[in-house]
Amino acid sequence: MPILLGLIGLIVAGLFWILRTHGTVKGLQEVNRDTKGLQRRAVSTFENLVGTPLQRVRDPRLAAIILMIQLVRTGSPLTASEKTRILEYMETPLEVERISATFERAWGYTQARLPFSHVTDALAPLLRDALTPAEREQLIAMLTQVAGAHSPPSELQREGIARLKRRLLAGAGAALDPQRGESA
Repeated sequence: MPILLGLIGLIVAGLFWILRTHGTVKGLQEVNRDTKGLQRRAVSTFENLVGTPLQRVRDPRLAAIILMIQLVRTGSPLTASEKTRILEYMETPLEVERISATFERAWGYTQARLPFSHVTDALAPLLRDALTPAEREQLIAMLTQVAGAHSPPSELQREGIARLKRRLLAGAGAALDPQRGESA
């Protein structure tokens, strides 16, 4: 009989502990849900002070590699032909010394299915300041060829490249086309 009472006591204590823990977890989830806005504001304030990882990139060659990788990762996984083309560009004309390590570093800045415009928004100021107009045109040509390495560039890729081109050439003081009122 004492063993039976001991077992019943253990079961009751176990149920009490489970219910108490469950209530605590629910309370913590509610607090977490209520403070999501504060958490986002804290992250936003931190990013405003320090910048996002992409905004902290200072090497224009690394930025170009990040753009090439992100351009092909936006719509689908990176194919062997696209990777080969990127590695060729890293060797010539970018003249990267440690190709494998730099590729891995650039890969860390990219995300599958992340819109290309998010990356270009962060890197365009660096590229506009660091590259000459001829180098900007060369970058656009490289991006176009990387996008077409496996299959013809998608509409999304063409639009992303065109948007980046407009942003880069805007910094070059591109002349206005008098007939259309747009950049030439």
